[in-house]
Amino acid sequence: MKLIIILFTLATTVIIQIPIFGQNETGTSVKRSTDKVKIEGKYYFIHIVRKGETLYSISKAYNVSQMEIAMENPDIYLGIQIDQALKIPINENSNLYSDKDKDDDFIYHIVRKGETLFGLSKKYSVPIEKIIEINPEVETGIKISQVVLIPKEKLTKPKPQTLSEGERFIYHEVQPKEGFYSITRRYGVSEQTIRRFNSDLVANGLKLGTILRIPKNVTDSIPDIVLVPPKADGMPELPKLVTEPTCNPDRVMQSKKQSYNVALLLPFYTNEFESSDTAKTSRGRNTSTGKKEIPQRSINFLDFYQGAMLALDSLKKIGMNINLYVFDTNKSESDTKNLIKESGIQNADLIIGPVYPEVIKPILTFANEKRIPVISPLLSSSFLLNKNPYLFQVTPSFQTQLQSFSNTVNFCSGQNIVIIHDADSTNNGMLNNFKELIKSRIQSCENANDIHFKEVTYQAGSPTPEIIEKISHSLTLEKENIIIVPSNNEAFVADLLGNLNTLSSYYKYQISLYGFPRWQRFRSVQLEYFYQLQLHLFSPHYVNYNDVRAIQFVNDYRSKYRVEPSTFSFQGYDVMFYFLSALNEFGKEFPLCLIHHKPKLIQTEYNFIRTGADDGFENNSIYLLRYNKEFTIEKVTRK
Repeated sequence: MKLIIILFTLATTVIIQIPIFGQNETGTSVKRSTDKVKIEGKYYFIHIVRKGETLYSISKAYNVSQMEIAMENPDIYLGIQIDQALKIPINENSNLYSDKDKDDDFIYHIVRKGETLFGLSKKYSVPIEKIIEINPEVETGIKISQVVLIPKEKLTKPKPQTLSEGERFIYHEVQPKEGFYSITRRYGVSEQTIRRFNSDLVANGLKLGTILRIPKNVTDSIPDIVLVPPKADGMPELPKLVTEPTCNPDRVMQSKKQSYNVALLLPFYTNEFESSDTAKTSRGRNTSTGKKEIPQRSINFLDFYQGAMLALDSLKKIGMNINLYVFDTNKSESDTKNLIKESGIQNADLIIGPVYPEVIKPILTFANEKRIPVISPLLSSSFLLNKNPYLFQVTPSFQTQLQSFSNTVNFCSGQNIVIIHDADSTNNGMLNNFKELIKSRIQSCENANDIHFKEVTYQAGSPTPEIIEKISHSLTLEKENIIIVPSNNEAFVADLLGNLNTLSSYYKYQISLYGFPRWQRFRSVQLEYFYQLQLHLFSPHYVNYNDVRAIQFVNDYRSKYRVEPSTFSFQGYDVMFYFLSALNEFGKEFPLCLIHHKPKLIQTEYNFIRTGADDGFENNSIYLLRYNKEFTIEKVTRK
């Protein structure tokens, strides 16, 4: 294997934010961080505690209360420590970011009390589905102080017209909870007519904010006619039939090369490396080396890089020749545009990264022109796939995970199915969508009429006897009860699982619980409940540490880097090994041949699909994990 690595090729760094200082009670200045990160749909500053700083001084510098900081960082109840990383929530009243904060593509709106997703859609004249597309986490509702990205390029809405204007159509905007029936009653036209004139808009049902064309004349039944220009012989140019290309062995052989150029673009933030007598390793350990200190926000990406390097070691064994070029993108679009001029990217056969949406856009523009596959290793928002046919999204979007989850669970075995939630109105969009997925799955069962699907709602904190009685009315002692809880509200989940455990252990109901992957990060839920209730979680990641490949990877990683691998380390290995082995097997034709490419990976499974010939590929593979009463966790085989 010939391996050429060019490491940390840097573009010019552009600093666009100025540090602001506050004073603590001792007079020591607190340097306020400008590092903004997004965690579980909420934006934070990451503050590294310096000598002399106190919780009080930090709270004053960021204009948030000590209690708010303590709630986000439970460990500080033991006292804050030098070099400790604190999550500082962005206060809605803070002057650090306002809803006027912008970049080239987005407005950053901080949610105020009383604001709704519908209200934001109206305020910025952007359809709700477009906001959800860019911010998938808001599909479950928006919260105070949450930062929502609003696309600056507004979609132009046709202005509503009236009959007196003498035009052909009235334009109607779909309102909340509005269906075909109410619209047909209002305008006196049939649902069939509405569908005929808006076939592309209502193919998947009515959506909030959609602009419908309603013909003023009820006898009008001819949609707009698109004139096709004639060819030179006077005959009209007929549309060409476009079919999806397939994997062709002859083209594969022609596209293979002796060696491949691969560009790896990650935000290492090497410009922030600080000289220090104490250097931190990639997992946070200190060693007296006199070398540079690694920024905290670089660690995950260094882990990814280290895992990718082990994949290259594995590929060496199959004789693959790779010229690897590694670039530091920071988090700057301008830096990335400059990097495109580098020969390592200009001549790339494959590009892995970048990881941020605002940074990946110029790479996608370049890659589409050059027809270079681009791998998005960490992004989970599918909006970038639209009209980017060479983009591969490795992490499924949450919507895709829900869809795969509903297709994975066996709902056809005659169980008693109950969905329980807290009736939070901010989650209505996600909740209704999830229920429809489950109902559709049940309707596909041969015994659909015999399957019971019930819904229970209650508020956390209600009297326990009332809750237990309410839930028990939906359960049965004769067969298994599948309890589905589509909620990421930790307080509600903790309250519910306590009640379900009582129903299972004391009243002897047979319960299998199904929840969301975020539950694994809950701290106020008793872990024992997960096992006793046989919790099932869906996740795009799972490592079986008894597997030979996982054992070998962990041993190699420890030996080479002297630390334990993280999730990002496994991800780096899987991404690099999967796509480079695809290049080796199928050459540059590999995007058309992935259906035949099934290498054994460590943490992930890949099954790439595309929704349109002009769109990119999204991985739709997830794991269904089960907590067993024997206090083990296993992967559930798909049924």
